[in-house]
Amino acid sequence: MSVDQTTVEQQPQVAGRSPSPACARRCATAVGTSSDERRKMRQFLFTGFNAFGQHNSNNTVGRTSGRVTALTEIHVPGNENDNIIIAISWRYTVYAKGIKIWLIGLLDSMPGECLELEAPMAIKALAACDTHCLVLLQNGELYKLPVELDAKLQQIKLETPPNPPALAIKRTIFGTAKASNEASTVITHIACGSHINVAIGAGNTVYSIPSCLHQFPQLQWRLKQLECGQEHALMLNANGDVYTWGNGLRGQLGQETLGVEETPQLVDALAGIKITHIAAGGWHSAAISAFGDLYTWGLNSNGQLGMRVMKPDGLLKEPTVYPLPQLHDLSACCGTSDDDVDLCAPVKVFAGSRHTVLVRSCGRLWASGWCAHGQLGTQVNSQYLDAFQAIYYECRDSEYSVICGPWSTLLVFSK
Repeated sequence: MSVDQTTVEQQPQVAGRSPSPACARRCATAVGTSSDERRKMRQFLFTGFNAFGQHNSNNTVGRTSGRVTALTEIHVPGNENDNIIIAISWRYTVYAKGIKIWLIGLLDSMPGECLELEAPMAIKALAACDTHCLVLLQNGELYKLPVELDAKLQQIKLETPPNPPALAIKRTIFGTAKASNEASTVITHIACGSHINVAIGAGNTVYSIPSCLHQFPQLQWRLKQLECGQEHALMLNANGDVYTWGNGLRGQLGQETLGVEETPQLVDALAGIKITHIAAGGWHSAAISAFGDLYTWGLNSNGQLGMRVMKPDGLLKEPTVYPLPQLHDLSACCGTSDDDVDLCAPVKVFAGSRHTVLVRSCGRLWASGWCAHGQLGTQVNSQYLDAFQAIYYECRDSEYSVICGPWSTLLVFSK
């Protein structure tokens, strides 16, 4: 899935027309702000693949370049003080604020194309893959948005669970009972990949959109996190249990036997270990425990698991697939020796198609994996790192979030 680097400058477009001055101003609203206003806003630092103009750089309406190899400040549509939801695909980025949605990138035939539209009500979450993005509204309704210049939101009607969970009877203000399966079809979490689309309902119903896939018990079971790779899904509940399903032929499900799982299966190798955060890459997975331990499993073609690709002599390859979770012994971060490593335990993990990013407790950013498009934000002598190392120090003691696209990394700092 490699794309050649390109450096053609292109203005954003809307609905298949050449961009008018008004459109250019709209898609780059934040670009023209004063320095005083900028100091009050959030800061967005991007690195990685940008050949289709998905991300506007500082002080320009055009693209940064086809390949950004260091964290570079970008601006987003609208007012950067507002809460923004971002999801990144390899050829476009989707933004949402309130009821507004922006798609920017290669939507039809040219880089820098831009689509702006409005949802029926405020947006809660986004998920992006190659051909479409999923849009979840605050009321639990789910929509699909094709990646096209003339696209419109398409409401998704989900299959009613065959056996809705037992719910306490809810009544209207007039005393009449509400439908017993109402909560089951109210969506709370979404995620998608090239070959998988997942939604979770308030009644703990798992959907392979639009079909009902599995029903977890409603009582004493609460979803905490949902992530998707290209062909698999990971789910973390409040008890710290990890479930996986989908295509596991590259070991990404964390099961002893390589294969395809149609329904969520507990990762037995992590049973009894309280997991606090998970990530799904293209064909690999990662998890962090309450003790600050990092586990990775799946495909290690480019060092995305933080494990060696070649043997020490450089002549033979190490195994490419690790089906069971591998525990990592990370190097010291802020400490002066390995004895101090626990002081900077990993607290969150994120993954792109073939790279993995860690946030350690001190705030520093560490990463491993493929970096041909600059997605690790650092210059290296090869196209990958096969051991976790610090890639950004200036974020220490800062409050920020991380968003990984397939071939990119975005940091969002709160100022």
